[in-house]
Amino acid sequence: MNNLHLLTIESKRRLTVTQAKEVISFSDKEIKLSLKDGGVLTVYGDNLKITCFDDANGNFTAVGVINATKYKEKAQTFIKKVFS
Repeated sequence: MNNLHLLTIESKRRLTVTQAKEVISFSDKEIKLSLKDGGVLTVYGDNLKITCFDDANGNFTAVGVINATKYKEKAQTFIKKVFS
């Protein structure tokens, strides 16, 4: 399965993400998504609204004023860090 994802921001007003797994939390100021690769994407803004989330194929869309995004990669286990 291909877990590469695509993040698109159009004019700071519309955000589209592929390979989204779950909406962890959301408010009009922050949306937090888990991605199918195990990472977490946090979107910061104003008047944020989720307009589409299809967990079957991983498509996610939100609108509002997009101010910033932040990725947190999947944490590696201690064993993987030592032996990689």
